[in-house]
Amino acid sequence: MIAELGLLISLQETDIEIKRCNAEVASLPPRREAIEQGFAVSAKEFLDLKTEFDTAMAERRQLEADVAEEQAKMEKFKADLMKATNEKQYTTAVREIDATKKTISTLETEIIKLMEKTEKLEAKVNERSPEIEAKRAEVDSQIAAITSSVEADRQKLASLTEERARLIAQLTPATRATYERVARLKSGVALAEARDYSCTACRMTIRPQAFNDIRRGENIYECENCGRILFFKLEVGVE
Repeated sequence: MIAELGLLISLQETDIEIKRCNAEVASLPPRREAIEQGFAVSAKEFLDLKTEFDTAMAERRQLEADVAEEQAKMEKFKADLMKATNEKQYTTAVREIDATKKTISTLETEIIKLMEKTEKLEAKVNERSPEIEAKRAEVDSQIAAITSSVEADRQKLASLTEERARLIAQLTPATRATYERVARLKSGVALAEARDYSCTACRMTIRPQAFNDIRRGENIYECENCGRILFFKLEVGVE
C-alpha cells in the first residue's frame, strides 16, 4: 500500500473520531436538560406538596407575627386603661382591648387551622423525601457521568486536531484536495472499503482489473459511482 493511502485511512479514522467527539460535546446541554426535565416530571407531585407546605408555613409565621403585634397593642391598651382619668378614656381603652381580643382570637383560630394543615403536609413531605432524595442523587450521578465523559472527549479533541494536522501535512496538495472535496460532499466520509468487487458505501460493482489494482494499493482510486476513495482492507493472517 502506498504511504498516502495509509495516511488517508488514518486521516479518515481521525476525522470520524473528531466528528464523534464534537457531537458528544454538543449533546451535553440537551442531554442534561432532558435528565433534569425527567426528574422534574417524576418529582412534580412532591414539589407541589413541598410548595404548599412552605406557603402554609409562611402564612402561619405571618399570623403568629400578627398575634404578637396585637398582643403588644393589648398591653398598651391595658396600660391606657390603668392610666384613664375620665370615663371617655376608660371606655376607649376597654373598647380597644375588646377589639384586640377578638382580633387575636380570630388570628389564633386561623393559626390552629394552619398548624393542623402544616402538620399533615409535613408528614407527607417527610414520607416522600427519601424517595425524592434518592432520585435526585441518581440524577446528579447521571449528569456527573455524562459531564465527565464529555470532558474527556473535549480534551481528546485537542490531541485529535493535532494528529489531523500532522496527517494532512504529509499529503500532497492534490491528494489533500481530493480528500477534502469528497469528505465535504459525503458527510465527512471520504473513504470506502472495496470488498467482494464492490464499494461498501454505494454497493457499486467494481471492475475486476480496478479491484485488483485497489487491492494492491499502489494508486489512489475513486469509486466511479459515489466518488469515494477506495481501499482494500487486508484480513489479519492473510498474506
